[in-house]
Order: sequence, then structure tokens, then C-alpha cells
Amino acid sequence: MRFNLTEEQGLIQQAAEAFARDHGSSGQVRAAMASPLGFDEKTWASLGEIGFPVTLLPTNVGGQGLGAVEMALVFEALGAKLLPSPLLATGVLSASVLASLQHSMAREVAALIASSNRRGAVARIENRSARFVLDAHIADYLLIEQDGRCRLIEAQAPGEFAGVRVTRLKMMDQSRVLSHLGLDHECAAKSEVLAEGDSVTRAFDHAFDMGRLAIAAEAVGAAQECLTRTVEYVQQRVQFGRAIGSFQAVKHQLADMMVGVEAARSAVYYAAASANDHPLRLPAMAALAKLEASEALTHAAGRMIQLHGGIGFTWEHDAHLYFKRARGMATLFGTNAALDERIARHIGLDDAA
Repeated sequence: MRFNLTEEQGLIQQAAEAFARDHGSSGQVRAAMASPLGFDEKTWASLGEIGFPVTLLPTNVGGQGLGAVEMALVFEALGAKLLPSPLLATGVLSASVLASLQHSMAREVAALIASSNRRGAVARIENRSARFVLDAHIADYLLIEQDGRCRLIEAQAPGEFAGVRVTRLKMMDQSRVLSHLGLDHECAAKSEVLAEGDSVTRAFDHAFDMGRLAIAAEAVGAAQECLTRTVEYVQQRVQFGRAIGSFQAVKHQLADMMVGVEAARSAVYYAAASANDHPLRLPAMAALAKLEASEALTHAAGRMIQLHGGIGFTWEHDAHLYFKRARGMATLFGTNAALDERIARHIGLDDAA
């Protein structure tokens, strides 16, 4: 697919790439991953200063009023460096829910994100619990969908909520922090109902579709970085008196990596354009984008490790960080198998069966 950026989109892409270069070195990323928060607070503040957390929020609450394409450009750039931050939970999931709801409290929280970088977490509650909730451990507020209602729960301190148990999990991908939530009976009394009915379901569905699109864009950036680093390495590594990049078998593997990256990029930006122009297509297109990008990153990270030889398996090398991101992404916001079923339903395979 041929995709041309507008002048404004090109500037956003350049700003995001410059930010990733300045804040996404291997040392900075590893330090952020190892910190108690799981991200660097100064980096998060800098993200706020250039407006990335409010990309999707409307202008009447201080947001940028931009769309899915601009969001994807930001996440592709940051994903190339695996930069840890609350941007996905706050700037995509939370912002999408808040932008969809017509309630004064929703507008108030959205305005606070824009003005003071408040952090949010979003969860769908079943049987008084939610699994694998992103960034709940540092959230200033929770947005939960429960029994057909959207509830807002303000934190007593970051990650601490009356009537909610937040259990941080140890995950393979250390660049993201996920938690399990358990709700006590007193939780409802401590929360504010923002909306109820079908509008809540639609708002949360849309938020997680946007989340799938965002992590797909991240994966495209990460897969491209795997390819770029591997091309550089095979031109330097010598065996049998020649750079290994000159061997036909290595060229074939690099070509396969490139095809996967380009196919995933096309899927991501087609989905992003669909979100803006044909929103009813977004659920299926976001599923397709996440599926393509997940497989592209898994393949690219695996080949990166293989072609780097023994060094690619070591903790000191970043290749394993990309591979772990690929494995973590494959189950975040729905497994690839579940997304296959969604795509099949969209194209009518269930009806044919």
C-alpha cells in the first residue's frame, strides 16, 4: 500500500522519532524497566510536554484532537526503541473511553490528563476481577466497565484504590507492567458512575480496538529496528573471509524480514485510515493489524537473534528484549487465535460454515 503523510503528520513523525532517539537508548530503557514504576518519570513528563498523551483527546479539553494515523506514527517511533511509558494505558485506552463518553466528570479527567499528565488504567470487570490490566500499579484513576456501567475510581495514592486489590505480575516482557485487579463490595460506593448502557460497551470496545492498533504500530517500529540492526551487523560479521551479509542464505532471511515488516506497516496504516474514515471497519482492521504486526515482530526478532549468533542470546544484547516484546504482544488485548476468529466473522466465514 502506498501511504503519503500530510505535512502535519510528517512533523509528528519527526518529533516522535527524535524523542525516541533522545530517550530510548538501551541504557535508558533498561533502567526504566528495572525501576519500581517500570518507566522513567522524567521521560513521561517530557512526553506530556510535547502533547503525545492527549493526541486522541478533543480540543475542547486541551487535547490535540487528532486521529488514529497520528497515534500510529507516535507508537511506531516509540516502539522502535521499546520505550516504556504509561502512554498506551493513558493516552490510548483511557483517552478513548473518556472521549467517547458525554459526562462532565469524563471531560474533567480528560482535561487533567491534558494539563497535568494524570495516569489512567482501564479494565473490564468479570466476577469482581480483571486480568492483565495495563499500568494499574501507577494509575491515578481507574476506568472500569462493570455490569453495564462505566465507573471512575480515584486513587488514594498512585496505584492504591479503596475497595480494589492491585496485584502486580511478573511478565516475560519487562517493558510493560500488568496487574490483576480484585474488587471488594465497597468498591461501588467509592466510585463515580460516568455512563451506563450500550454507550459504555461501545466506548470500551473502541478503546481496546485503538489499543490493538497502537501496539501493532509499536510492533512495526520494533520489527523495523530488528531489521535495521541486523542488516548493519551482517555487514560487519565475517566468516570464511567474507561478511556474512554477502551469503545468499542470509540475504533471503533479510528479504523475508523486510516483506513481513512492510506487510505489517500496510495493515497498520490501512487500519488507522479506516478508523478515521470508516469507523465500522475498525474492529476487524485493528485485529488484522495486530495479527500481522505480531507475526512480523516475532519473525524479525527471531531472525535477529539467529543472525547475531551467540551474542544475540545474551542479556547484554537487546535482541532478546525485542523477542520478549513480541511474545508479550501476542497475547495482549486478545490472543492471535481470537483475533483470527474476529477477522473470519468479519469476512463471513462463520456464515459460510
